[in-house]
Amino acid sequence: MSRRRGSALFAGLFGVTVLSGCAGLGVPAPATTSAGSAAPTAESPVTQSSSPATPGSESSPTDAAPPTPSSSGATGSEVPDTVARMTGGNGSALPLLVPTSALPSGWTATQARDTRGYRMTVCGVDLEPHEPVDGAQQNWQKGAAGPYLQQNVRVYPDATATTVVADLAEKVPGCRTYTAKDTKGQSTFTVEKLTLKGAPAGTVAWRQRVDVVVPGAATAAPSGTGTGTSTGAPATPPPAQTVEVVQDIAVRRVGAAVVLMNAYAVDGPPDDGVLVTALTKAG
Repeated sequence: MSRRRGSALFAGLFGVTVLSGCAGLGVPAPATTSAGSAAPTAESPVTQSSSPATPGSESSPTDAAPPTPSSSGATGSEVPDTVARMTGGNGSALPLLVPTSALPSGWTATQARDTRGYRMTVCGVDLEPHEPVDGAQQNWQKGAAGPYLQQNVRVYPDATATTVVADLAEKVPGCRTYTAKDTKGQSTFTVEKLTLKGAPAGTVAWRQRVDVVVPGAATAAPSGTGTGTSTGAPATPPPAQTVEVVQDIAVRRVGAAVVLMNAYAVDGPPDDGVLVTALTKAG
């Protein structure tokens, strides 16, 4: 399948959300996981960003409806209606949201899912070990067929952000694959090394890939013509097709918050230029 066709199928049938862990980080696949549900596996060539890393910084497709593009951005005290906010949060995640105006030309905000699908375990590290005091999520796309970008923010009242990012810095370089599970099944992500030139110090980054099965679109068979009453037999739906979702994940700590950026694309590399820009503008 061509990249263009695969991207169009992915966006059209599933909508655009990122790892969103599968639901957590943002592809249309398995949804959220509970703590410890992902099975970490052994060695792989994963590294942190090219910037000096200091411990203490941090869904995957979903079946949501296609997001609605918006030109609004999180500027000043304004919160775009495309941002998903944590119910009961104290608002401390909002200053860390990247305004759309800070991204390169051509990127538009799209409707975010709710924030409950973030939690998952990556290479043995629980991204949300306990309830944060605030959380927010927002998504962007450069076109209907991608590439895409997602931001997740989690703010804690203690040193949790430092621990999460330090654990990722320790575990990700030796991780080759991990499996995320939920009630609908499971997806296995392959993990690769990723170097992000210009990323903020302390950023932990990796590339991950997952195959997503896109079901064929069923069409009704032509009905009879004339005065007959036959409506024709149901058409046989085309076979499902598999596309590869490639996600470049970057995590950093900003104060007591974990900021996770997920740039992703279908059957091709994500836009790491916008990923680094967003990382720099977060906070």
